[in-house]
Amino acid sequence: MFVILLLMLTVLTTTVSLNTRTTAGMFVSSWQGKLRLARDAAENGVMITVGELNKPGNRMLLGSVPLNEWTTNNYKVRTDGSDVTISNNNVIYPGDCRFLDFDVYRITQEALDLAPINPPIRTVRFSDNGQYFRVLGIVLKNGNRGAIARSDKLSDSAVSYLTMTVEGIYSSDAANRPTAETPYPENSVHYTIQQEYKVVPRCCKENKYPVDTPGNTQSACQAVGKSGNYKPEWMLRSVAQAGLFKTN
Repeated sequence: MFVILLLMLTVLTTTVSLNTRTTAGMFVSSWQGKLRLARDAAENGVMITVGELNKPGNRMLLGSVPLNEWTTNNYKVRTDGSDVTISNNNVIYPGDCRFLDFDVYRITQEALDLAPINPPIRTVRFSDNGQYFRVLGIVLKNGNRGAIARSDKLSDSAVSYLTMTVEGIYSSDAANRPTAETPYPENSVHYTIQQEYKVVPRCCKENKYPVDTPGNTQSACQAVGKSGNYKPEWMLRSVAQAGLFKTN
């Protein structure tokens, strides 16, 4: 009897142990899967936002207008003899560089929403499959990675840097989806990425980047022999540094 009881106890203990490990493994696997989806959403949000800032109308916005003026509706940029007020759908283009279609130079609201910090505008965007993202903020730095005041413009003769922080969210509950007001619904998983990009000036209609020339100190248009209404635009050209933040 003692041997039988010992065998039964051994079998029971082994079964419970296997069940516990299996359950724990399933939980970890499920959580890691959700975390991957949240990370994918954050990376997708970074790429979408970079594409937004690189649209022609927003290239001028990025370098010619200080961040603290992006949503004032009264800051004006002079292009081709005309003043352009900064607001959604207004056209900002650098004179002689204009394409035939004005629409390619339209400022987008998505870009304008990136700058405010008081209060911040953090719109939750749905991508797919329960995945969402929101941009937490952008910061501009000079070539030495010193902070650029929000009231200052970017250099048109040197590399600058833009640091972007994006949060990816995975929430499988469609009835309890994240919103700007409630970005952390129950059982949602979050992954935050911070990435730094080079911001490089070039003269419009030119694919040359004078800042790549050693010792260049001229503005982008002067360096390629352009004058008149030719003006620089700023491109997010490449990743400079990447950092992965927290998960929860």
